[in-house]
Amino acid sequence: MRRIKFTLDTVDAAIRELKEYKKEFERKAAALLQRLVEEGVRIAVEEAPSDFGDLKASISGSVEGGKGVIRVGEPYAVYVELGFGARGARSPHPEISVQYDVNSHGEQGWVYYDKKRKEYRRSRGEPANPFLYRTARRLESRAAEIAKEVFEG
Repeated sequence: MRRIKFTLDTVDAAIRELKEYKKEFERKAAALLQRLVEEGVRIAVEEAPSDFGDLKASISGSVEGGKGVIRVGEPYAVYVELGFGARGARSPHPEISVQYDVNSHGEQGWVYYDKKRKEYRRSRGEPANPFLYRTARRLESRAAEIAKEVFEG
C-alpha cells in the first residue's frame, strides 16, 4: 500500500500524487481482470472434456464493461456441464439443480440421429461433467496469486 504524506503546504502535490496513484490502480485493475480472463480460458480449455467435438475450440474470453466473460460457443456445452437423462440424474452437477430425464425415458433411453457420424444412436444421457464449475474453483484459488503478480509487478 502506498503512503502519501503531506502537510498544509504540500496539499496540491499530494492531490497530484493521489490522481497518479488512481490512474496506476485503474490500469492495474484492468490488467488483473484481463489476466484472470486469460487464465480462466486456459483452465476451461484444460478442464473441458476432449471427447465432445469442438467444445475446447469454442472457449473464449473477453473483458466487457469492466467484467470478465468466459464463453463456450458450442450450444451443447450446457448438457456437458449439467448432464442429462438417466445418467445425469445419477451423477448430477455439484451446485446447480436441474430436472433430469424430463421425458421419462429412464434406462431405456432414446434414439437419435448423429449427423457427424451419419448414424442412429441410442442414448441414456450423460453424467454431469462440470468443467466450468471446476474452472471457477481453480480460478478462485489462483486469483490472489495473480493479483499479487499484477499489483507488485
